[in-house]
Amino acid sequence: MIDPIAAQPVASNHDEDFFDEGSYTTSIASSITDYKYEHGRRYHAYQEGRYVLPNDEVEQNRMDLQYHAVRLVFGDKLFFAPLQKDMKRVLDVGTGTGIWVEDVYGIDLSPIQPRWSAPNVKYQVDDVEQSWTFPPNHFDLIHTRIMLGSLRDWPLFFTQCLKHLRPGGYVECQELSVDARTDDDSLPQISALTAWCNNQYDAMKTIGMELKITGNMIKKQMLEAGFVDVEVKEFKTPIGQWPQDEKMRETGAFQLVAMLEGIGGLTMALWTRFLGWKREDVEDELVKVKKEMQSKNVHSYWPTFATNPSSTEQRSHQYQL
Repeated sequence: MIDPIAAQPVASNHDEDFFDEGSYTTSIASSITDYKYEHGRRYHAYQEGRYVLPNDEVEQNRMDLQYHAVRLVFGDKLFFAPLQKDMKRVLDVGTGTGIWVEDVYGIDLSPIQPRWSAPNVKYQVDDVEQSWTFPPNHFDLIHTRIMLGSLRDWPLFFTQCLKHLRPGGYVECQELSVDARTDDDSLPQISALTAWCNNQYDAMKTIGMELKITGNMIKKQMLEAGFVDVEVKEFKTPIGQWPQDEKMRETGAFQLVAMLEGIGGLTMALWTRFLGWKREDVEDELVKVKKEMQSKNVHSYWPTFATNPSSTEQRSHQYQL
């Protein structure tokens, strides 16, 4: 059981009941090459439709903000696997903008990574749910972060990981569930944020993706793929600056801006393509969702987890996680 996050007292002045987006908004520039357009947003061209979120600058900024929020939740750790200093090969699956990559091979459907990188960093545009081009027994670590809207077949992914990890290597998945929660029942009885989560879930289900995942669900699939001793670390990623703890308040600020700036891209294609919504109706609904997320009286968070591997040597082509 994770301890509840204590919330700050809220002033009674109605005008102070909402966070100011402008006070903590940041911007990160990225480069792209391939794209399609829909509702004014840009989408990847390679394996068109496999990934339903945009890849434009607004979305890249959201991903970088989201990445920083999760890193703060993890105590500034990039990963929890107890890797040795002599590790040589890391595969970052769904590398996104690649801002954390160092001594890594990054793979993604969208070519939005920096055009210039260190000699020990390589990027590849590819679909991880197709046959991998890497040799077996190759990587020391295979790493993912927030792939829940990208992978349709997690069991296949873990089977591929097992094949391409070296003896004693690790796979680590860091995910959050799109299932907003509170510890104090502060979500309204009729919640726009809860309705948004449910609609996201329904839309993704139509294309075979699961958004309300848990660490135990991932653990079960890892075990079935052949990994052993799988452990899960559980966390909470606050949405907004409501926590009392300074570090959690900073985390919530980054997460809130990521949502305020990026929720249109997270929503528009899914609801119009798969739920039959009109663009103007989506925009009206998102106004309500944003207002609820900005309320200091709503102490919401995303359930977040990371696999916590322990290592032994390979036995009968099985890798310990």
